[in-house]
Amino acid sequence: RLHDQMVKINQSLHRLQVAWREAQQSSSPAADSLREQFERLMTIYLSTKTAMSEPQMLQNCLNLQVSMAVLLVQLAIGNRGTEPLELAFPLPAVPSSALAHVPEFFADNLGDFFIFLRRFADDILETSADSLEHVLHFVTVFMGDVERMKNPHLRAKLAEVLEAVMPHLEQAPNPLVSSVFQRKRVFCSYQHAAQLAEALIKVFVDIEFTGDPHQFEQKFNYRRPMYPILRYMWGTDSYRQSIKDLADYASENLEAMNPPLFLRFLNLLMNDAIFLLDEAIQYLSKIKVQQIEKDRGEWDNLSQEARREKESSLQMFGQLARFHNIMSNETIGTLAFLTSEIKSLFVHPFLAERIISMLNYFLQHLVGPKMGALKVKDFSEFDFKPQQLVSDICTIYLNLGDEENFCATVPKDGRSYSPTLFAQTVRVLKKINKPGNMIVAFSNLAERIK
Repeated sequence: RLHDQMVKINQSLHRLQVAWREAQQSSSPAADSLREQFERLMTIYLSTKTAMSEPQMLQNCLNLQVSMAVLLVQLAIGNRGTEPLELAFPLPAVPSSALAHVPEFFADNLGDFFIFLRRFADDILETSADSLEHVLHFVTVFMGDVERMKNPHLRAKLAEVLEAVMPHLEQAPNPLVSSVFQRKRVFCSYQHAAQLAEALIKVFVDIEFTGDPHQFEQKFNYRRPMYPILRYMWGTDSYRQSIKDLADYASENLEAMNPPLFLRFLNLLMNDAIFLLDEAIQYLSKIKVQQIEKDRGEWDNLSQEARREKESSLQMFGQLARFHNIMSNETIGTLAFLTSEIKSLFVHPFLAERIISMLNYFLQHLVGPKMGALKVKDFSEFDFKPQQLVSDICTIYLNLGDEENFCATVPKDGRSYSPTLFAQTVRVLKKINKPGNMIVAFSNLAERIK
């Protein structure tokens, strides 16, 4: 509950800050009142954070939650004795009753605590890194196992817990930010890396269908922490090999009655990439139109209510564009690093046509005549990164371009492909100063495809 309160206060502070700045810019009389509200809420926030960050209290809470993780894992593997058993895979059959008597609140509270630590007291995770192996055991056992944890929302939350305890991908230069050395040691040497990677991919797939009426919107939020985890795993030998093993198994069992896990994962990943980037493009186009209308003074003659509606609409489109851009950057980036070493699945006719159609469609919007519709005033405001997207799409093409059947499939895309599209892409690669070897390689690929 305290963690939820901190998050809500944080969100309220952000909203007040935005409203205060807007009031200042428009010389609104509400500016002073908003500033006072902001300062009062900031006082509450800092006081609450100080009280909740007392080191000994946090250490005691950490010890309690780690003990809870140990207990739940022991129950999950059927240990009825007084001495802990070592975790080993494959897991035994699910015990009939022990877990059924454990309230979900225990696991939910454990998750909230580690997410809180990541946001507000990250240094505790580093100084207590040796305890984190028990948390990894807990996540590995429950996140991918619907028999041991039936609630799909709680299993999805464990991905957020995993993101919280793993090392940061981008270490901040700030000396006040804790090191991640000990967490790297624990995460990289984890003995059940293969099972943890599989559990992550399994929950990615499982949350596609939770039975919740809002599952379509929820799944994107649930998958948000999974992308940085996958990226970190891919940079670590043991995890990367585990992911490649899942891909190899999928390649060997494409015709199986039950589609292999990794094949289902790739299908959903591409579905997400197509939907998210397409939605981002639509919202950016709407923002561009509204910004032009506003700059031309077309809003000046509107009634106060109509102008307020226009401003509200522009703000809403901006928020939606930002969310879809953030998520599409992650999905396309994930496809870029996966295709560096996993090729056979992507070049199989089952997937090749889909991924080629997707890549060409987005290149058409990012480097072709349609790109002008996306030139909003401030790309960073909406997390729109066209240069990175073009680079990632070209990387995917180069990763798969050595496969003859893949190259032969590209011109068959009647909707978006044309030789001029690739020529336009080469011009953009030069314009954004990509390495010369990448530009030459893509030019050669374009010639082979043509």
